[in-house]
Amino acid sequence: MTQPSEILSSQLRILAGRAVEEAPQVGFVEKRDQMGRLVRLSILAESAAAGADEFVDQFVRRLGELFEPGERSLTGAMRLAVDTAHEELRAWNRQHLPDEHAMYGVSFLIQRADQPAILGQAGPSVGLLAGDAGLAGLRPTALHAHPRREDDLVSHPVGSSDQLHVEFASAPQASNGWALLLTSNTAALLDAEARVSLSRLAVNETLQHLYPVMLNLRDATGLVVGLGPGSAPTQSAPEPQAEATETDVDDSEDFDDLDPDDLDPEDAESSFEPDARSDRRQDAPDPTIQQSALTPGQTPEDSPLAANARGGHWEVAFDPPPAGELEVAGWPVNPFAVAHVAEVQTMSPPVAAAAPPLTRPIMELGRAIPSLLENRRDPVVDPPDIRPRDPGPRGGAARRVGLVLAGMVVILVGVAAVLLGPSLLQSDDDQVSARIERARNGLAASQLAATTDAATLALEDALGDVESALEINPLAADALQLREEIEAVLAELHLVQSPGLLTPLADLTRYGPALALGTVRFGGGRAFVLDDAGGRVFSVSDDGAVTVIFLEGESLGLSGQLRAGKPISLAWQSVPPPGGAANGQSAASASLPAAEDALWILDSHPRLYRWTASGVLLVPIPDLVRLGSVDAVAATAGSIYLLDQAGGAVWRFAVDRAELGPPVRAVGRTDLLNATELVAAVTPSGAVEFLVASSDGRLRRFAGDEELPLALDLERPLLSPASLSLGAQSGLVYIVDRGEGRLLAVGPDGGVVSQIQSAELADLRGAWVDEQSGQIMYALPSSIVVGRLPDGQE
Repeated sequence: MTQPSEILSSQLRILAGRAVEEAPQVGFVEKRDQMGRLVRLSILAESAAAGADEFVDQFVRRLGELFEPGERSLTGAMRLAVDTAHEELRAWNRQHLPDEHAMYGVSFLIQRADQPAILGQAGPSVGLLAGDAGLAGLRPTALHAHPRREDDLVSHPVGSSDQLHVEFASAPQASNGWALLLTSNTAALLDAEARVSLSRLAVNETLQHLYPVMLNLRDATGLVVGLGPGSAPTQSAPEPQAEATETDVDDSEDFDDLDPDDLDPEDAESSFEPDARSDRRQDAPDPTIQQSALTPGQTPEDSPLAANARGGHWEVAFDPPPAGELEVAGWPVNPFAVAHVAEVQTMSPPVAAAAPPLTRPIMELGRAIPSLLENRRDPVVDPPDIRPRDPGPRGGAARRVGLVLAGMVVILVGVAAVLLGPSLLQSDDDQVSARIERARNGLAASQLAATTDAATLALEDALGDVESALEINPLAADALQLREEIEAVLAELHLVQSPGLLTPLADLTRYGPALALGTVRFGGGRAFVLDDAGGRVFSVSDDGAVTVIFLEGESLGLSGQLRAGKPISLAWQSVPPPGGAANGQSAASASLPAAEDALWILDSHPRLYRWTASGVLLVPIPDLVRLGSVDAVAATAGSIYLLDQAGGAVWRFAVDRAELGPPVRAVGRTDLLNATELVAAVTPSGAVEFLVASSDGRLRRFAGDEELPLALDLERPLLSPASLSLGAQSGLVYIVDRGEGRLLAVGPDGGVVSQIQSAELADLRGAWVDEQSGQIMYALPSSIVVGRLPDGQE
């Protein structure tokens, strides 16, 4: 672990589809602990309420002010800072309307030179920790995602009425690792494929890799912090004094594990007093002021701080003045101004000045009150002096007023002519350019629309602007080209169909929050679903019964020393029934036991497993050193194919029951960068073709060393293709686009036959199409539903 001043960090803020420099959600602070060591705190906050964006920078600044590692342990100081801000926000929300509530999610990283970094999260947040690069450049990663869910206690926002839960995690001891802090709306982007890609990158390359996919989000922020040495000069921490002792517990221990009965009241009370030998902030309040704020009859031992120390947990006592008093005092009205006003009022309590003695009557009444001896018949009010006026001056004044009004009218007409004249005299070319610009904005807005109906309405409005521009100038080249683009996108949207009635098949939420279903394979009357987040493979029967057939970390083999890795790819192999000598089999081979249908599972080590109804069997990969990397698996009746992304090849292994033959190149050296999915299909002529999908949206087709043409006719390109499958009867290619939440049916020439998209499938992760039964099995993040093929494809 290096000094905090050497740490490399970078940030990225996406707002309305483009990167901006301002990022008020990000903050850094450096302070000293009890031993004088330098501690760095990196903060990333996000708004969790409609009215919270206005105060997000003050929330980050307030956490930095409240973090005091010089008075307690690192985790204890951070927990107390978050609890204090939580109570201040709750007090603000109780005094304001729901539209003005301020609630936040926060993730922070605490770094000190003598121990691994500590990741903390409260409210909606996402954190990804990566260690040192290992084999094939991969880093071990740990994802801590807490999107807003009722069943996730950590995702309850800071400032909400729910109980606050702060979660801490220790980062790996790494020299070139990093910690990635993101807002919670990016959790869907960190699937297994994305995490594997990120694990290959250095700290200065992570946000560049996420930039293209984060552009599709309306508002997202990311912060990456290095866990190893950077390029800044080393700043050594000063040597601690000889008499200094560290009174806090070990920072690696969670303070929730402390037993309250083990704390001495005197020690607990003294732990909250400032250390006279440590550096103090100039704006820190005097300890005597805290004692003067006690209620009458209350001793320092009864103060909330000492009571909390004896109880072994943090409780923040906060009683702010109402917002109306803040406005009178001249403070800006925000969730954290009440704490500053309370501090100022405590340091300088208002003292009312004594009133001076009365030396004269308050008011001289004089003759205002009549006496009983007065003659009340006299008039109280004197009659006014009425004098006649000459009508001549009145007529002159009216004429002058008329002239003034006429002059004002002339001036207003001149100003209106200056302001409105250019627009009234605007040329035809300017009007055409304005309409074309509005149409382009409408085309861009359709790509950001959440639903197909909203995108269609935006495109229809844009097409109307183009038609009006062509009415003015029928030969405008820009308008003609833009009309073709809009009509092509509209034609593509018209191919979008609804999935119809969706029937739930299996609910997998009971398997925990770390669940993200992915690729789907079907065979033997069962569906096999890959869990990208939990490292599992599920088997789902026709009646919805779910079984875990493969689990990361489980013991395999008779000795129990073999541990399964994380599954990354699946392939179902159907073995044709034996045909005797007519099919080229010898009598000796026909006498051997027949091969079984099997599911091939590839894990991250990499190792290959063969699953049948009798269990899981490890199958060694021959000549593994010849492969640059093993990234995906595919299968035909008699062969297994492995995708080598680093080597730019696809390798074929002949299958002889439970053994593999030597590797042979099925696809020669080519560019397979970012390739993640592999599917093999046997053509009617007996040749084997391969479909390769990449995380950058490309779909490619190979036959041997030759790449066949496959240009998708899409105006909205693929963002994240996954879960490829081939139609057994139609020969169509079915692709799941996770970025757009849609299922596409594509012909061999690349023409789009249909698209299935709806709000129910917004989080689509995988799919399998059974053309024989006319059913489609959709894999959502935590459930599996079944629908029908669109009309015309059954």
